[in-house]
Amino acid sequence: MRRLFALVAPLILFAGICRGEDIKVGTYNVEVFHERFASTTRPTGDRDLARRLRASADKDNWMTATVILDPKFNPDVLCIEECCEFEELQKFNKEWLKGAYESVVVFPSNTERHQTLGMLLKPGFRILETKDQYYLEPDPVGNERGGRLFARGPSFVLIQSPGGYRFWLGLNHMKSKSDNSVDVTKWRIREAKRMHEIMKELEKSAPGGDVMLVGDMNDELGFQEFEQEAGGDAIGTLVGPADDGVVLATKPLIDAGQISYGGYWRPDHRGFIDQILVTKNMKDQIEEVKVFTDGLAKAASDHYPVYIRIRTDPVPTTNTAGSAGN
Repeated sequence: MRRLFALVAPLILFAGICRGEDIKVGTYNVEVFHERFASTTRPTGDRDLARRLRASADKDNWMTATVILDPKFNPDVLCIEECCEFEELQKFNKEWLKGAYESVVVFPSNTERHQTLGMLLKPGFRILETKDQYYLEPDPVGNERGGRLFARGPSFVLIQSPGGYRFWLGLNHMKSKSDNSVDVTKWRIREAKRMHEIMKELEKSAPGGDVMLVGDMNDELGFQEFEQEAGGDAIGTLVGPADDGVVLATKPLIDAGQISYGGYWRPDHRGFIDQILVTKNMKDQIEEVKVFTDGLAKAASDHYPVYIRIRTDPVPTTNTAGSAGN
């Protein structure tokens, strides 16, 4: 009897555990995405002009969709910066992505130019909880736009995978370097500091402590223009002190001299500004981090997609019974 129990017990334990999954998360700044839809609805008395505007928008959307659906990219969860409005993203998913994504989300934002934050999730991936009100937080110093800290986001969602793995995923589009100055750089550093704090706050309640942050951070690792005077490196501030354990997953790409902002044919301002960060418990799950430059990626936007592929830790099967939220 003891021998039988010794054989059966591991099987019972194994039955209560789901094996890890491969999950790919991508971040992609699609330049002025909203304008592609606005140009097709803008009233004009010139039929030829209207036709040419629609053809140009269709071409841009076709290129972007081709990049997203490329088998070498094609993420399970895609975060989009400079995203369009909700109805436009729904239309894009239906018409150009052929409904590849089941869930479409556009988050509230401080954008002044329809540069929203969006997220697309493949079938089987569910949002259990949403924290999208950070954009309302006050700036303790104030900035050129007023009293809110964040230029656009950030937003975080608790995601459950088809196999029951849960993690917090956040995205943001930090203040750009347009008209950069000491004050603008200080603003970007304040954003970075607060996002690091949010990651650490969520880590305490996250299943397994797993939190990921992606997005266009509009800055490179290391001291850039005005950062010495502004008091710090924005990306270094985003990562935070070593004891906090936040990992800049894109650092190997940066060290290899790769870029995520290509700028089409323009050589100015090229650099690595689309970042991915994870909390310490996710570090050993990282399988691959890559900039996707194949096919039409160099023509579809001034940014290249960046993605991370993780192999999740096994999770109890009870996680698959969780109910979806907001």
